[in-house]
Amino acid sequence: MQINKRPINFSRLVFLQLIFTIASFNCNSQSASKNEQSIKGKLQLDSVWEPVVYLSHIPTFKDMYTMSNEMIIAESKIDSFGNFQFSSKALPIKDNLYRIHVSKKEAPAASLIIGGKEENHIFFIANQNTEIFITNTSSDSLFNKHSINGYLPNYDLKIINEIIYKSEHAKTNYGALKKEFVTKTIHEQLRHIADTSSHPIVSLYALNNSKFESTFLENQKFYENYLIKWEHEDSAYFKELRVKFPKEDNKSIFRFIVIGIFFFLFGFVINYFFGVKRRKSNNLLKSLSIQERKIFSLLKDGKSNKEISDELNIGLSTVKSHASNIYAKLGIKSRKEILDINL
Repeated sequence: MQINKRPINFSRLVFLQLIFTIASFNCNSQSASKNEQSIKGKLQLDSVWEPVVYLSHIPTFKDMYTMSNEMIIAESKIDSFGNFQFSSKALPIKDNLYRIHVSKKEAPAASLIIGGKEENHIFFIANQNTEIFITNTSSDSLFNKHSINGYLPNYDLKIINEIIYKSEHAKTNYGALKKEFVTKTIHEQLRHIADTSSHPIVSLYALNNSKFESTFLENQKFYENYLIKWEHEDSAYFKELRVKFPKEDNKSIFRFIVIGIFFFLFGFVINYFFGVKRRKSNNLLKSLSIQERKIFSLLKDGKSNKEISDELNIGLSTVKSHASNIYAKLGIKSRKEILDINL
């Protein structure tokens, strides 16, 4: 049998190998791109804003509305389509609070605008492994209307911010009575979120905006239980919270304990002293005769010798004689000392 052998087309083989290599490279690149987490977004900006987004780390809640160049940890150019991106690789493994902001042209990079349509920043929670996408809906209001997608705690953060906005609205648009009622209701909502949230920063963010310092005594048990619930959290956010809660003054407690012990001992000594004196008086009274005891009792009631004489139907001289014996046995010298004797 004759077998026809077809010659190998080396050029075709090289071409196929090249196609396979390119396909593998693209596949690996896409896979690497998917594995690389990032904070990115798309912003609509008008011409007054510099096309740069700045990323800042917020170490504590009291730093939320402070700004300095040292707080900025990264920056990203905004391209012609509004896109920007930060890598999440450099972020800590644990969740932290962050802020992105933009600055006006010719303004310093570290410039913060608080409130109004030109408010130039938003807050969000992120870590080394989060994938977050941020967008705004209008260049006119910048961040007043925005969305943060990709990491669930930020949805809860947005709900809290909407509740806080209602509180700010109440301050400027309602009368005193309604404002107080609405504010109290909002603070209760925030405490409820703080109590039920399983995410420490979300929970603490809600509590921090509930003005808990002014309602501590009113809701003391709630706050005590809250601290117990998060007692193992050692982040800077919780350390900041714990120092805000009223603490008992150890010196005052010690002072009260010392005073209490002093009065206890003082009472004990006084009681012991009068007890001894009472027992001594009782022993002396036992030394009196029956008639002398009757006369002693009448003398203690403030009766005169004449009144005692008439009541007991004995002579006046006899009363005087018994009184003299009573004074001698009790070791006293006058009727006044009889009144001081406690039976």
